[in-house]
Amino acid sequence: MSRLNMVCDTRDTFYGRNVFETWKKEQRWWIHETSQLDYQFPELEPSRFEEGLQCGTVTNGINCAEPTICLNLCWSRDGTSLVAVFNDYGVRQYLVPEISGSPLIPFKRFFRPQSIVESCVHPLYSIFDGDKGVNVMLSSSKELPLQLFSLSPHASEHAPLYSYSVANVENERFETMYSLSFHQESAFLAGSSRNKIFAYDLNRKHPVWSSTRDNLKMRRRPAHRSIVSCFDEIIDLEHKPMRFAATYNNDVLGVDLRCQKLALLASGEDLGIKSGSGGIVQLLFSVNKHFMYVIKRNSKFIDILDARRGFSKINELALPFKIGSQKFKATLDILNGLLIGTIDGYILQWPSDMVEFGGLVSREEQQPQSERIPVILEVDQRRSRVNIVKSNPANPQLIATSFSPDKFDSECEVLSGISLVEL
Repeated sequence: MSRLNMVCDTRDTFYGRNVFETWKKEQRWWIHETSQLDYQFPELEPSRFEEGLQCGTVTNGINCAEPTICLNLCWSRDGTSLVAVFNDYGVRQYLVPEISGSPLIPFKRFFRPQSIVESCVHPLYSIFDGDKGVNVMLSSSKELPLQLFSLSPHASEHAPLYSYSVANVENERFETMYSLSFHQESAFLAGSSRNKIFAYDLNRKHPVWSSTRDNLKMRRRPAHRSIVSCFDEIIDLEHKPMRFAATYNNDVLGVDLRCQKLALLASGEDLGIKSGSGGIVQLLFSVNKHFMYVIKRNSKFIDILDARRGFSKINELALPFKIGSQKFKATLDILNGLLIGTIDGYILQWPSDMVEFGGLVSREEQQPQSERIPVILEVDQRRSRVNIVKSNPANPQLIATSFSPDKFDSECEVLSGISLVEL
């Protein structure tokens, strides 16, 4: 077992079950650190719920006694900053500290007035090099249109820059978008329930097209099971005629952007998944694009599909723990291979040469099959679950992690936060 080098973390900012205290601690850390800098950070935007919030009171979905957990974590393309979305409705931008060991404090912070169901940062985002057209993020919430927000360091207000229609023309209700992904510099995909996918242009209010995989077999499924839960993750905006999506019913779909149709590539049955499993939450391709790694809730395995053989399942990686109902997000790159956090403060690593061969070692190396066992890296002495792992695109040895408690366990000690570690 190897011990990772801690570069920085958010200290005790997100410890405890009082979101009001979290905001006060964050402000104190921010004041302490920025007072020692020779350049100015923008003032932290307060939450609209901060004044008068009573401990234990539920206000528009905010529960003061709930752990504050990072839901989404994204690096800028130049690796100098992070965007983190939390369940306290907050969006925080962090700069990588110049001095190792410094507390990680927000460069900027703003809040939404309601819970964020899903978010997506533009792949070309950069605090230093990005222009206003790419320093943006998409956000979806229930009973609201899709919204585009500025991540510009110069933005003083964070009202939506643009809103996109999600109205269902049949019943005039807003459809909730559970998955979002850019596929061109000014175009993105959104997934909702009933296996429906929408394609939008950033400059147009209404979808350019929509498509659904609507057959008799899928109609009999409960609506919550046919939610499009995620798209394949991309690291560039190179034109791709085909994208991929997955559902909470454990189906993998092909999204043909040319003919605007969906195709079922692999079903839950094909993956050997029993009915009632929690669903797919992440699709990652090997760097050579030959293999798709499928991460699911309520599972002890990561499935491996061969893209060259019709996305048939050819292998799986065994986890030493069971992913429960809470999502775990992994990362994959050419240097580190596949990394995923555990429930007790570690990161599992399958090396790149294995990942690029579909979970097998190359014939030239003649290594034993026991090599499938991942390398175990100790990242968090607090022994909290490491729910998100993201490698830096400019420096893959620098890893961003989110650690958090089991949000369904009301008795556990709440130790949450973000840390940057070096391999």
